[in-house]
Amino acid sequence: MGRSNFSVVPPWVIVMYNTIFFENCVSHPDEKKNELDRFCIDCLKSFCSHCLSSHALHKHIKIRRYIYNDVINRQDLRKLFNCAGIQTYHTNKAKVLFLKQRTQSHQQQQRSNSRDCRCSICDKGLQDNTSLYCSIACKVLDIHRDEESEETSNHKLMGCLQHEEDDQEIYVRLPLTKKPRLRQTRKGVPLRSPMF
Repeated sequence: MGRSNFSVVPPWVIVMYNTIFFENCVSHPDEKKNELDRFCIDCLKSFCSHCLSSHALHKHIKIRRYIYNDVINRQDLRKLFNCAGIQTYHTNKAKVLFLKQRTQSHQQQQRSNSRDCRCSICDKGLQDNTSLYCSIACKVLDIHRDEESEETSNHKLMGCLQHEEDDQEIYVRLPLTKKPRLRQTRKGVPLRSPMF
């Protein structure tokens, strides 16, 4: 596995993806606003605003909530990771990126069927035609899918990342939720035949 893709996708992005945010901080259980809403890139762990003093000299990213999903401010992330091709959303006058793939309701699927702009990984409808991915996770999966297809054409990617450092290997899994696209008809098939 080449080193070139690790300059594009740093290992901390995979760790951040697997981290659970917005739980209570175990170091500050009695404090108000003790949700784990930040990620330290140097320590590779989440922390709350009360732990900020111990991570003051570290690189860190603030995680926000938008429609019950974890999002990151695009301005904060683009200093550390190439965000090109990822769909941006507007919240509170800021552009944000989804960390994980968004679930799509049936109504959203019907509304976006006429659109040509779709995520190249999970097939979710996108708002503009300049984006290729709906989330950071989809971009990472696409980079590693291309890498896997170069190495072996028969191996199916399940989001496995291998990082070689001092003869040490770390494996991390990203769930791939691409579903086969079915042709949708205007009307459904009747559940039973009419009674005569």
